[in-house]
Amino acid sequence: MKYQHTYNTISRCVLIFAVLSICIILASCDEKITLDLVEPEPTKDTTDNTTGEMMPVQPIALPGLPADITGYNQWLKLNAEPIPPVAGSDPHRGTKDVYVNQERDVLAPAGRQQYPYPDGSIVVKESRSDAGFIRLVAIMRKKAGSNPGGNDWEYEEYIRRDADSPFPGPLTGAFCQRCHSDARDRDYVFTVLE
Repeated sequence: MKYQHTYNTISRCVLIFAVLSICIILASCDEKITLDLVEPEPTKDTTDNTTGEMMPVQPIALPGLPADITGYNQWLKLNAEPIPPVAGSDPHRGTKDVYVNQERDVLAPAGRQQYPYPDGSIVVKESRSDAGFIRLVAIMRKKAGSNPGGNDWEYEEYIRRDADSPFPGPLTGAFCQRCHSDARDRDYVFTVLE
């Protein structure tokens, strides 16, 4: 009887240890999955360990966004510092950065930004939530003849609820152009190249 009690106690300890070990392994796996789903940081060049040369990292597309803006965070950034939320009426709530698919010398050949933007320009504004994930992506595309009343800009806006969700289809419409008409003297783009 004494040996049976000791055996049962050891069996329970082994069982508890096994269950705790499995829980730790599962928690560790869950943490790895969570880390894999975290939004990638803007990519930067890396060094090839075999040659010592700098190699560009391939841009990663955020799910649900159009292919033509893949890697936009490697484009020319218009603002030097993140743009903080605007109290009151901020249509793109959150902390924002604005990028364009043009080179600095094209937009500011003499060191000062020139207008209008060239045909084919794409301006992307990303807005981060308080939690730090990219919540909103607003896109302006300049296509000759597409919107003469708005200096040929087309607008799209993508909004998601959380970092694990893909961006659903875009919001479009005249609302964007009405708001951006306040920046008509800067070719409808609010952010000036710094």
